[in-house]
Order: sequence, then C-alpha cells, then structure tokens
Amino acid sequence: MVLRRLRIPLLGLLGLVLLPGLAVAGQSLAEAVRQLDAKYLDVPEVAGIDNAPRIEAGGGEEAAEPMPQDISQGPVKAALTYVESTDEDGSVTRNPVVTVFVDDREVAKIETDGSGQEDPPVSVQIAELDPSNPHPEVVVSFFTGGAHCCSDTNVILSNADGTAWTALEVGEFDGGPMLAVDLDGDGRYEFEIRDNAFLYTFACYACSETPLEVLAVENGAVKTVSGDPRFRPAHEAWLKNMIVDVPEDDVNGFLAGYVGEKIRLGEGKSAWELMLAHYDKDSDWGLETCDQDLDENGQCLGKTVKLTFPDALELALKESGYNVEK
Repeated sequence: MVLRRLRIPLLGLLGLVLLPGLAVAGQSLAEAVRQLDAKYLDVPEVAGIDNAPRIEAGGGEEAAEPMPQDISQGPVKAALTYVESTDEDGSVTRNPVVTVFVDDREVAKIETDGSGQEDPPVSVQIAELDPSNPHPEVVVSFFTGGAHCCSDTNVILSNADGTAWTALEVGEFDGGPMLAVDLDGDGRYEFEIRDNAFLYTFACYACSETPLEVLAVENGAVKTVSGDPRFRPAHEAWLKNMIVDVPEDDVNGFLAGYVGEKIRLGEGKSAWELMLAHYDKDSDWGLETCDQDLDENGQCLGKTVKLTFPDALELALKESGYNVEK
C-alpha cells in the first residue's frame, strides 16, 4: 500500500520515555506486551448472540450440486436459488441468487456475477440490524473468489414505512461470506470484522495484525461504530487474542494493528512508546509515500519519499481515523 500524502516527520530524534509498567531494556516484544497488558489476559471472550435464521451454503471440498433453500422470520422470507451455466469444455458454474419476499410478495432480488465455482459459498441471514423500519433486514454475503478475498456483502432493507426495499452495499472484506451478530446483546446485529486497512500495509498478509472494526446499519446507512463504549468488552477480548501469540519476526505488521487496537481502548500512548522501543528498523515495507496526491491511476507524479516506520504508521493511523496520542 502506498500512502497518498507526505507529511513533515514529527518524531525526529525523540528520546524514548518509558511509562510505568512499560518495557525495560532486554525485554522481548512478547514480554513487553504481556507485561503492559497483563490485565487483559483473563478477560472473557465475547461471542455475541446469533439466533437469527440463516443459510450457509457452498464451499464443500467435493463439488456438489447446491439445492435451493429458504428462511423466514415473520412476514419476511429469503430464498436462495442458482443460475447455472456450462462453458465450452463442459465445466459448470453456478451464480447464487437471493430473492426477498414480504407476505409472499417479491420485494428485492440480488445476484452475484459469481466466483466461477460449481458450489459457490454464500450466506443469507434475516436479522434486526436497523430498527428505523418495521421489518428485519436480510444479509446477503457472496464469495468473490481469490486468495484472502473476499466477502461481498449487502443488506436488503426497507424504508421507514416498509413500502420499498433496497440493497445497501456493506462492502468487500477479507475472508469468506460473513454474517451479522448481536455483539453487545441489545437485540441489534452488527458486523464484527478485521480492519482491512492494516492488511499488507507494513507486512505480508499473514504477518499483519488488525484492530477490531464494528459496522452497524443505522437509518438506512452503514456506519463504523468501533469506538462506541458498548463494544469495549469486544475490544478487550480482541486484544487478548491478539497478544497470545506475539511474533518474533516481521514485528511491524503486528505493531501497527496492536497500536490501532490499543487506541480503540484509550491506551494508545503506552502502545506508541512500546512500538518505539521494539519496531524493526531494518524493514522498509510500507514506508514509501508520495509528496503529492496520486493521479487517477494511483501513480505518483511527484517524488517518492521514504519515511521511518513510526512516521508512516502515524500517517496510516490518522488516514484510517485513529487518533494517535504520543
């Protein structure tokens, strides 16, 4: 990932100031993290509540012909069917189609271009995501295919008086088809995902750690609600699982996600100091930026400048909406 804007480095030659309980000389990154975050090691897991009707189909190891399925909740029904095609060499592909009915009247239909598979992964769910209308929503998540990618997710929902239905695009995210979950037990479902902005930014995919991101649907729009206090237990559990296996190598990918998650918990300052003490000064992944806006093709028409990791991380965090505190 090439960052779009160059900023004047703010860190310069800052001296390292250790906060109480932070790393001491000779500590490994894992030791420093676990010392700093010992209070999180025993926090409970937050699985969320998911009692919503659902369909999870496709993706079996052996090619199989998927069968139509449907689910319902009250007057809302969602039916999964397939459009089949055969190419010149006889290979069969099927594109999932999800049709939504209310009181047996078709109100919406959504179809994917397909992932080129015979039994494509797809998830369908009826759940309450947006209480601003009289009906539960229908979550439809297709798999686009490809390495580490992607769930293409939409929410089909009605307007305020229930007279019209539309498909609201949630987005494409790392991983297979996803479902919503009631993360805080208030009866409303949210999407619990990894913040994809941290993948590949400072390290390889497998070496990248990510903060928790929570998306909700409110008044017919997708909103990021990760910083809402009601999701703090979920962030605490996320951090606990993050620090169970702290890497010894390619640490910058871990540190970027770690600092982001600690900012979510209101503890960004101590995480920043830990990062300064342990980041890999030899890694140059993600440190190049352009001194002006990229063109419409994503090309740098100005000068390419190499930043330090702390400067590049600060810029990336701010661009993703994280309030860096040092």
